[in-house]
Amino acid sequence: MTIYVDTREHPSAIKKILRTFERNGVAYEIKKLDVGDYVDPERPNIVVDRKQNLGEVASNLFSPHDRGRFWRELKRANDNGIHLVILVEHGGSIRSIEDVAGWSSKYTHVSGRDLMERIYQVHIGYGVDFAFCDKRRTGKEILKILGGEKYGSS
Repeated sequence: MTIYVDTREHPSAIKKILRTFERNGVAYEIKKLDVGDYVDPERPNIVVDRKQNLGEVASNLFSPHDRGRFWRELKRANDNGIHLVILVEHGGSIRSIEDVAGWSSKYTHVSGRDLMERIYQVHIGYGVDFAFCDKRRTGKEILKILGGEKYGSS
């Protein structure tokens, strides 16, 4: 298995992810992707887009600047038959879309409930799945999503 990693992923932010790939014998190439951040070129219809936390998701879904870019990417995925999985590295008690309702942040006016509702709109309207994990498990979760259960164990 080889995974393509988008060039816009910051090297310091993905160092642990790439080490996980290496430990599991998974090759990777850094290249520009039109949709998402991680894809197995042998299964290009499933793509993972990594978000560092719910604050980034809120910015993507509510900020006028981010929102247009993000919604264009959702449409591009949908138009090309790509199943997009948004992997949110939030951790803690956030393990599902329903858990987002209890989230709050001092950095945004967006409530957890509003964010949850918008996430459901994206999920239903575009068929996008949202997965949540702790930053320490991001590499494993990407492998699990892209490679099936072969990489699902700890």
